[in-house]
Amino acid sequence: MKIFDFNVHLPQKIAIDVNEVIDDDLNLTGQGLIKGLNLHYDGIKEVSGVNILLFNQKLFYGDSELSLFVKNVKQKFDSFLLTALIDFRDPLVDGYLEETKLHGVSTYMFNSYLQQIEERDFPKILEICKYAEQNKKIICIDGSYGTSKMYTYDNMKLACYVADNITKVPIVIIHSGGYRIMEAMLLAMDKKNVMLDSSFSLNYYLGSSLEQDYTFAYKRLGSQRILFGSDIPYVNFRNAFEQQLDFFNRSKFSLEDIDNIFYKNAQKLVNGDW
Repeated sequence: MKIFDFNVHLPQKIAIDVNEVIDDDLNLTGQGLIKGLNLHYDGIKEVSGVNILLFNQKLFYGDSELSLFVKNVKQKFDSFLLTALIDFRDPLVDGYLEETKLHGVSTYMFNSYLQQIEERDFPKILEICKYAEQNKKIICIDGSYGTSKMYTYDNMKLACYVADNITKVPIVIIHSGGYRIMEAMLLAMDKKNVMLDSSFSLNYYLGSSLEQDYTFAYKRLGSQRILFGSDIPYVNFRNAFEQQLDFFNRSKFSLEDIDNIFYKNAQKLVNGDW
């Protein structure tokens, strides 16, 4: 079967302390991305397509190795998306966005925990999302839930705010809202351009009472609105794939549903078919 992994990170550091890995992820240069791609390629070489998350918010400021990295990705995968974490606080962000376009970035991302996004930041983020809509760029909003900051930075409130104002391009909630899967589902039921990415959270909650919620939410929403993601290297790709495939089979999703989730939906995003 064909697979498109919608959530791929390329940090080189592998450590027990996830914060060390995240810090590496946040500082990857073009050369670092090339090394990370080579390091992790054996783990994901069976996939047809990837969405690579670029978390270094300074990456597009004249990095001479970035074009070489993109060339490497093209050589290794049939199709791909590049998702850039956008520093909405940067006074030069307009020029930065233009640079992302030149390097083929298809998706703009916001992460409430990493960027410490508060409600007062929402209007500035919306400005960038409107730019994304005008330029036919996908919007990704991190939907993870946890840590002592789970009440300080409300990513689902941000997702609702953006979805109320952006209707012409897809909005993908990364990690499906985690523990708040039902809230993510309710938002997606209301806003037809909202999709859910299965990375990390689905694997994390397997075996818990939330497994039933994920089954209900994904079935109620429909397979055309779900994207498979692994969150490699935070989650081992093979484990993520096998566990999620088993979940969808066990939950009696059809072969057509599984094909949609693991490949076709993401490929439509690559093709701009929305």
